[in-house]
Amino acid sequence: MGEEGAAIAEAAPVATEAASRLREFFPSTGPLGRLFTMDTAIIVVRVLITLVLSLVFVGLVVTILRKVSKKRMDARTGGLFVKVVQYLGLAFVAFAVLDAANVNLSALLGAAGIVGIAIGFAAQTSVSNFISGIFIVSEKTFTQGDVLSVDGTSGIVYSIDAFSIKLRTFDNQLIRIPNETLIKTKMANITRFPARRLNIDILVTYDSDIERTRDVLLEVAAKNQDVLRNPEPVFMVKEYGDNGIELFFGVWCASDEWFQGNNSMKIDIKKRLDAEGIQFAYPTVTVYSKKA
Repeated sequence: MGEEGAAIAEAAPVATEAASRLREFFPSTGPLGRLFTMDTAIIVVRVLITLVLSLVFVGLVVTILRKVSKKRMDARTGGLFVKVVQYLGLAFVAFAVLDAANVNLSALLGAAGIVGIAIGFAAQTSVSNFISGIFIVSEKTFTQGDVLSVDGTSGIVYSIDAFSIKLRTFDNQLIRIPNETLIKTKMANITRFPARRLNIDILVTYDSDIERTRDVLLEVAAKNQDVLRNPEPVFMVKEYGDNGIELFFGVWCASDEWFQGNNSMKIDIKKRLDAEGIQFAYPTVTVYSKKA
């Protein structure tokens, strides 16, 4: 208020002079004459100064946040964040101007509170989605272009909006997920990290040579162009099952090539195990026939 008060004090004589000149054109007893008084002129000047200073302040804040968001956020997420700040800033400007105009903000806020409650009940879902969107943006769990899996639905993040996000599925469908649903649902960011492990479960017969099977799988992984050399593959005997020996084989692929690696590895494993005479096990049923 120091700079604003000084500016008002400096402008007060000018405003008084302007009001005096205006009174020369309007009768002092008429409505226009009563309007242009020194008190009115001071209020007008104060409102104008408050409006200008508030807009400049909000503009500077938005400009700084826009520059910061470009460095730390993607374009859509940063745009959403800046837009929220702009709305809050405009609300601040409105209240500052009303206060400068000597408007009773207590009564105004009371009336606004009643109206806000009514609107809140009518738009409860929208408000919840908007607030959830702010939390989503602040968490930075995903960004545009990431692949998400939400409640069994997988797709590429197409857009991040104020009330929802949109996924483009791999069969080219557009799925809209409300922000509130996303907050409450378990979500996996499949491409968050540069590498993703491909987990392959294999069931072989009990007469299979496990060590030979392991060597064959490692050879297949070493020759596959979609498999990363580091981290190294993981081989494990999981369990002796009812129908065969359960094996686990894990290899690492680049996140954006995981689906291609999943397909090529399973094809190569099937071909190689068949060539080596290593048989896949499958559920069997033994039927005993008792003769009378």
